[in-house]
Amino acid sequence: MKKQPYLTVSVLALAVLVSSYSGGGGEGVNGNQTTASFIAYAYKADANPQIYVMNADGSNPRNLSNSAADEWSPAWSPDGTSIAFRSDRDGDWEVYVMDADGSNPRNLTNNSAAADWGPAWSPDGTRITFESDRDGNCEVYVMDADGSNPRNLTDNAAGDVTSTWSPDGTRIAFASNRDGDFEIYVMDADGSNPSSLTNNEWWDGDPAWSPIRRLRGDED
Repeated sequence: MKKQPYLTVSVLALAVLVSSYSGGGGEGVNGNQTTASFIAYAYKADANPQIYVMNADGSNPRNLSNSAADEWSPAWSPDGTSIAFRSDRDGDWEVYVMDADGSNPRNLTNNSAAADWGPAWSPDGTRITFESDRDGNCEVYVMDADGSNPRNLTDNAAGDVTSTWSPDGTRIAFASNRDGDFEIYVMDADGSNPSSLTNNEWWDGDPAWSPIRRLRGDED
């Protein structure tokens, strides 16, 4: 039986062109540009969960994945052109990617002997981390954005899950129970130098990096 995954919601701020309809063909908002925000989410009604997208105000929800399979965990590419997600449309959990309008879905992990899930894009959009049990236990893997060159980053007998990239793409945070309970760890993007950030007897999980923010008083 499959474990019920968490509902995942992903937000994207995307610049789009706006046509001007003001008689003389003048400029549109912000010089023919405005900002539109979309939210991708997993939606389950009476049948199987699907990847939907809606406008940030909740209007215009539409089904992107549109399949008979279970689809979860949407993750936007940094440039907003693609969405990675997990799907069992080929009989087991795999990481897929599709264009932002739901077209051109393709299997990135393509490993029928294992479960692959939890995609997370690198900030430059060239790599995707994911979790897999293909080596017998849950590990954090990374692959190129086209699915090529998968490699095990954590390579540890413990369970390693929920990877998240630092904003500069040099490090990856994740959760691991390698010390007996789940703690937050960080490692270099190539898997080297893992170190524990938390150290207590309680459960610590689901790390999420903040974006880089300029603090008041910072100078260029």
